Amino acid sequence: MPPKQAKGEYIETDTGNKISRRSQIHGTQHIILGGKTVIQADAVIRGDLYRSSSSSSSSSSTSADGTGRPSQPSNPSVAITIGRYSYISRQAVLRPPSRLHRGVHTFYPLKIGDHVFVGERAVVEAATYGHPEGLCVCA
Repeated sequence: MPPKQAKGEYIETDTGNKISRRSQIHGTQHIILGGKTVIQADAVIRGDLYRSSSSSSSSSSTSADGTGRPSQPSNPSVAITIGRYSYISRQAVLRPPSRLHRGVHTFYPLKIGDHVFVGERAVVEAATYGHPEGLCVCA
């Protein structure tokens, strides 16, 4: 049986996600956790690497309060989505995939399905990871 974790090692969210205080999560506003997900210590999740929306005309998109500033999108772009009952092991790295096209470096969303186990020290940099039929393991 594995040793019990120290009390206070994990933060538990309202949806049952358990996130280690020793994990490194960047860009939390661009990460969606489905619920009942465990993120262990020293795991790195790079939500700060996301595709920024390009505004076609900044002059026509002003805020409703009349300040003249461009209005901020109500939903920021999502970099990483993790499904329900997923497990991110120690020292695993989740990073959205990217592409260099005509000198422009662009990031694409990373979607991890339900019931996915990401093993220790695994590096996941894919557009979609998981299997629609059930359990998926990355070691």
